[in-house]
Amino acid sequence: MSTFHNPVLLKELRSRMRGARAFVVLTAFLLVLAVFTLLLYAVARQRVGSDPLNAGRSIGKALFLGVAAVALVQVMIIVPAQAAGAIAGEKEHETYDLLLATVLPAWEIVLGKLLAALAYAVLLIVAVVPFMALAFLFGGVTATEVLIALLGLLATALLYGSVGIVWSVVSRRTITATVLTQATNVLMLLGIPFLIFPFGSLFLFGTPQLPTWFGFASYPFIYGTGWLLALHPFIALGGAEYVLSSGDTRWFVPMPGTLQAGHQIWIPTPWLAFVLMAVLASALLLTVATHLVRPVPRNRKLPSIK
Repeated sequence: MSTFHNPVLLKELRSRMRGARAFVVLTAFLLVLAVFTLLLYAVARQRVGSDPLNAGRSIGKALFLGVAAVALVQVMIIVPAQAAGAIAGEKEHETYDLLLATVLPAWEIVLGKLLAALAYAVLLIVAVVPFMALAFLFGGVTATEVLIALLGLLATALLYGSVGIVWSVVSRRTITATVLTQATNVLMLLGIPFLIFPFGSLFLFGTPQLPTWFGFASYPFIYGTGWLLALHPFIALGGAEYVLSSGDTRWFVPMPGTLQAGHQIWIPTPWLAFVLMAVLASALLLTVATHLVRPVPRNRKLPSIK
C-alpha cells in the first residue's frame, strides 16, 4: 500500500482540514509572526540608523534570524501537541480497539498518524516562506540560508512530532500525552546544554584538548558530544548560520581550533548533523511506538454463562 494512500493518513487529513481548528491555529501562527516581524523591523531600523551603508544587510539578517527563531518555537509547540493527541484521542473516543481490528499493520497506523501531523507542519512551514522572503528585499541573506532554515524546521517537526507519537501511544488521555510530550521537549532543550556545558568548558571551548581516558583517545567523546548537541535545534541551526555566514558551504568542516592543537577533526556541518540525528532519532522513536501499539486492557469481567 502506498504511503499516500494510507487510510489513517487520509482520514486524519480530512477530519483535520474540515474543522475550524486547523485554520484558527494557522491564523494565530501567522498573526504572531506578522506582529513579531513588524516589531523586529522597527527595532532593527532604529539600531542601524547611524550606518546607512550596511543598513539593508543588517535589517535583512535580523528579520531572517528573528522569523526563523519564532517559527522554530511555534513548530516545536504546535506539531508535538498535534501528534500527542493522534492515538490518545482514539483511546478517549473508544475507537482505538476498532482501529487495531482493521487489517492495517501497526507501523501503518503509527506512520499515518505522524504523517498527518507532519502534513500540517508543512502547511505552517510553507506559510513562513513569505516572511523569510522579506529578507531578500534588504539583502544580507542567501537562498542557501533560507533553504537550510526551512529544512531545519521540517526536521524539527519530524523529531518532536515523533516524541508526541510515542507519548500518544503510551498515554490513555490526550491531556496526559500533551503534557508529557511538552515536558520531554523542554527537558531536551534545557537538559542538553546543561549536560554539555561542563564538558565543553573543559575540552571544547578555548583551545580544544583531547584527553586520554583509560588509554583510549577521546575522539568518540568529541564526536559523541557533537552528535548530542546536534539534537538541539537552536544550537545546531545557530551553528549552521555561523558557518554559512563565514562563507563556508561545505558539508564537512574541521572542528575549530583542532588544527592548532595538532589534531584535525572533521565534523558534519551543524545543519547536516541535525537533520541526520533528527531522522535517526525519529526512526528509533517510531519503532518503539510501533511495538507499543496494542489493545487497551479493560478492567472489567465478562459475565459468565451458566
